[in-house]
Order: sequence, then C-alpha cells, then structure tokens
Amino acid sequence: MAKGNIVRLSYSSFTDEDSKNEIIRLTPEGILCHRNYFYQKCFTNDGQKLLFAGEFDTNRNYYLLDIKNQTAKQLTEGPGDNTFGGFLSPDDKFLYYVKNERNLQQVNLETLEEKNVYTVPDEWVGYGTWVANSDCNEIVGIEIDKKDWTPLTDWTIFKAFYDKNPHCRLIKIDIETGVAKTVIDQNVWLGHPIFRPFDDKTIAFCHEGPHDLVDARIWLVDRDGKNERKAHDNLPGESCTHEFWVPDGSGLAYVSYMKGQQERYIRLYNPVTNEDKEIMEMPACSHLMSNFDGTLYIGDGTGSPVDVIDTSGYKIENDPWLYILAPKTKTAHKLVKHNSTWRVLDGDRQVTHPHPSFSPDNKYVLYSCDAQDEPALYLTKVPANILEEM
Repeated sequence: MAKGNIVRLSYSSFTDEDSKNEIIRLTPEGILCHRNYFYQKCFTNDGQKLLFAGEFDTNRNYYLLDIKNQTAKQLTEGPGDNTFGGFLSPDDKFLYYVKNERNLQQVNLETLEEKNVYTVPDEWVGYGTWVANSDCNEIVGIEIDKKDWTPLTDWTIFKAFYDKNPHCRLIKIDIETGVAKTVIDQNVWLGHPIFRPFDDKTIAFCHEGPHDLVDARIWLVDRDGKNERKAHDNLPGESCTHEFWVPDGSGLAYVSYMKGQQERYIRLYNPVTNEDKEIMEMPACSHLMSNFDGTLYIGDGTGSPVDVIDTSGYKIENDPWLYILAPKTKTAHKLVKHNSTWRVLDGDRQVTHPHPSFSPDNKYVLYSCDAQDEPALYLTKVPANILEEM
C-alpha cells in the first residue's frame, strides 16, 4: 500500500458493562492499530481528524483518520516508521516522525510531499520520542552511541541497557535548516526530551531505566546546556514515571508511587518557583495526560510494574480502568475498562499500552488496547457531570 491510499473503516460500539458508558472502536478487527505516545499531538485542532498507526499491509505506517467520514488516508509507506513518536504540527499542516531510527521526516498532509529534515550521524542511533517546541521550528531528541545501542525488545534488555550506562546526547534541531546542536552529552541513559510549551529556554528530560534503580528520574536543563537540575528527589521506596508538560506550560506533571502501596499520586513541578507538590492521590495509573490547563487528567489503571527490579516489593492488584482525575475535587472517576493485557507483542513493549488523552474539546478520551484482539483505537465520551469539575 502506498501513500495516499484511502482505507474505509466501519466503526463499532458497545457499552462498558460496569460504567454503562459507550465505547467506540475506530479500527477493524484483526489489524494492529495504535495511537501515538500520549503527549504527542494526534488530533487536528478542530478535533475532526486523528493521527494513528496501522498495519494494513506488511508495514506499520501513519494514517490520518477523518472521524466523521470513517476514512483513513495513508501518510507514510515502507518499513521503519517510529509510530509512537510522530506528531501533527500545531498548524495541522505537517506530520513529523523518525524513520529507521535515523531520519527525521516532514510530511505535508495535503500533498503528501515528504522531505528529510535531519539525518542522525552514522555513529549514532535516534531513540524514543522527539518533540517540537510550540512554534514548531525546533525539535529536541535523544541520540545513543551506536556502539552502545541494543534494540529494546523486552524488559530484560531494558534492565541490561540501563546497567550499560549508554553514551547519550540530547540534541535540538532547527527544522528549517536541519542543523543540530548538542544540549547535553553524558554516559547516562537519557530519554523523553520535551520543550516546555511556550518557553523554548526550558527542556525537560529523564534518566531512563528501572524505576526503583533511578533515584532521580525527572530533570530540566536550559537550551544552552546550562542549569541542569532535578525536579524531584525520590523518597525511600518511591519511584516516578511518565512525566509530561501540562499543555499550557504551567507545570511538569508526573506519576509517583511507593513500594508496597496500591495507590499512586499525581505530582506537579513548577519550573518558575521550583515548587514540587502532590496534586492528588489516585488509583494505580501508569500513564497520565491532562487537558490544556491541567483541570482534568486521564490515567490508565495498570498492574504490577514490569519496569522495576524488585517486582515482589512493588506487586499490586491489576486495575483495568481508565480514570478521569479531577484535582479541584480530588476525585477519581471510573470512565470505562480498557482491559489491556500490557503484554510485549512481537518485540514491541509499547503497542498494548492504552496511552489515553483528551480530545481538544475535552469531550472524548482516546486510547489503544488489545482487549478484543489485535491492538485497536477506541474513543469514549466524557460524562457531562465530570466536565463540571474542571
């Protein structure tokens, strides 16, 4: 299948037997489809189109779904798409994604013209999610020394890669010129670089690895590589994960959880005051994403973490729910059951993860899961009474 091909979909819907909320399945049975990473832009600004990844042939490529018309236009072709890191530009004109861990590509959504923005040097490998600033004229990413690189196809390799202390560098790329500059260069496994929205000076990133071995996961640095600082010092038995900027730039939110506890916590770091505080207790959610101003969060309930060393110490009961979390009232609302298996599928550690987020108008939640067969995309409506708690 080639770029420009139109796939006609036929949605189905069913009612969650516990919450009685409707769930709409967007993608067909028997075909692996998933959404991008939870903090990467997937909806167009009007909420009418949606970026997703699908294996409609032997390759997993990007598609743009016209939600009303139930048609998906193929945007990329061939092997090698990083189908978690891609995102739509703020003006809805382009898709940006990395191909073959080497080439940062720009695709014009109208003409499908594709151009190479930046190519990773031969001695490096492009890793993880790459993120643009608010003006979408710069992108931050992580490169890992090819001598240290190992494909991370399961959680055993994840631990071994951490122990290696791989040589990594955080780079920023000028989209117009394709020129890259190194921000930091360290023998530490670096991941998840994110520009603070509306503030090109500040970049957040993480020290990656098993959560109970990384004593300070969340870091910030100025764009010139100076003023590197921690957002949070872990307490004994505490682990932190899945940090993201609230889209209005007001804070860096993340998940905190304690050894031996089922409950988890939403925490928020203020980059202006350096205040780091607990927002609310929540059920055992893995990923979180907020709406634009952080008045609501959506989280995916999970089971015992696999990205820790002390698996017995962090063992918890499986939680199959999506939760809407309202900091104003400190309330966790059960939305629907995602029932994801969280399994590693054909060497992919992420493809069964729900990664939920809100539609631009807050009225729907998008997520992926493999509860029915192959991973698929789902939408579910946010009840009106919950929106009143914003």
